[in-house]
Amino acid sequence: MNRLLFFTISVVLLLCSACEPSDAGAVLQPEEDKMVVQTDSFLLTTTTELLQHRHSESEKVELGYLVDPVYGCFKMDFMSEFRYSRDTFPATATDATLNLVLYYRSYYGDSLSVNEALVYALDKALDFETNYTSDVAVQDYCDKSVLLGKKAYVPYDATVPDSLRKAKGYCDKVVIPLPESYCNDLLSNRDYTKGQDAFLDFLKGVYVTNSYGSKAVLNVDSVNLELNYRYVPDAEKPDSLVAGVRIYPANKETTSMIRVSDVQAPDALDTDSLRYIVSSSGYAMRVKLPLQRIYQTLRKDNPSEKLNINQASLIVEEAVVSDTEKSQMTPPAALILIREKDIEKFFTQSKYPADGIETVIGTYLSNENRYQFANMAGYLETLMSNADADLQQENDFFVLPVSGVTEVAGTKVVVRHLFKPFAVRLRSEDNQKSPMRLAITYSNL
Repeated sequence: MNRLLFFTISVVLLLCSACEPSDAGAVLQPEEDKMVVQTDSFLLTTTTELLQHRHSESEKVELGYLVDPVYGCFKMDFMSEFRYSRDTFPATATDATLNLVLYYRSYYGDSLSVNEALVYALDKALDFETNYTSDVAVQDYCDKSVLLGKKAYVPYDATVPDSLRKAKGYCDKVVIPLPESYCNDLLSNRDYTKGQDAFLDFLKGVYVTNSYGSKAVLNVDSVNLELNYRYVPDAEKPDSLVAGVRIYPANKETTSMIRVSDVQAPDALDTDSLRYIVSSSGYAMRVKLPLQRIYQTLRKDNPSEKLNINQASLIVEEAVVSDTEKSQMTPPAALILIREKDIEKFFTQSKYPADGIETVIGTYLSNENRYQFANMAGYLETLMSNADADLQQENDFFVLPVSGVTEVAGTKVVVRHLFKPFAVRLRSEDNQKSPMRLAITYSNL
């Protein structure tokens, strides 16, 4: 009986000693070695600003004028030169016509709106090595003294049968006839097609714009000069005519640029709780990250903690446009956070990732009406390693809309300014519902 009582008391004492903290436990895990994991939010400082000097050289161009009740208005047109063709056309070519042809698979706006395209001859050649911007002065390259042609069009041509429209490879197009004198000159002087310089003597390029129409923009995939003709393939059969065509394209070997003008700001641009990004007109968001406050929290306030940033994400949410506001513009699929001083260099080389240039990509999540930005913890850690006196010099950023195409190799992406009509209204740091902020998770790990 005594043995049983002694055994019971011993077990109880052992369990109690295991449940209560002891001096030995405190020695094994000192207070300063406890793991710290914390998440803080830091408000940003933002403004909406118009970027007029955007790198605008592009293989695809835009044409049209648009008025939007929420995002303002803008006009887009373009200048382009053409590549000569080494192919010669038959000496027996006849019934020839020369056309400027705009091919497009998509457009924005009213499908039945009536527009008119005007084509002017450039009187100064474009420079392949020049990085043109979207505010280029037309008068520097075209005095509009030579109108080559004009054509009224609607974005959706109802005369095209469905069987043709659904065919593989079909493109809508605007065909603008050029003067007969240009066609005859090209046919009679074969020297024009002996090289690019000779071809530019024939036609330095074109400036294409709209004279009227304010409800649609064409997303032009390709622009060609096309010489259509008929010829006799067999001299012994003079009645057998065959149709032929020679194409002089605007492509990667030539210069094409998008030009933006007649920009009008969104009506609510000055609203403190909202920020606007409009791809076509050039409205973007200037951002100042709270670097000094982050440095104060992670370094000065905790000098002995050795805190590291594990996750840092921009919280950027859409202030959704209601149906009653009658805007048809939709948010761009991707935004990029980039330092102001790096914008020109980055978009000139148009490669992502770019050597020596820090950027953060955000993608639009339509089911959540927000942008999900990549983790920028590493970048912030690099900035935090500098003296706090230098942080202010690092703190001029922009958030811009971009377009991207993955190269065949898959290792890099060609990233350009987005000119297609997209727009988004964002909640600013002053928004009461959900302010724009930077969420940071940090620890002593």
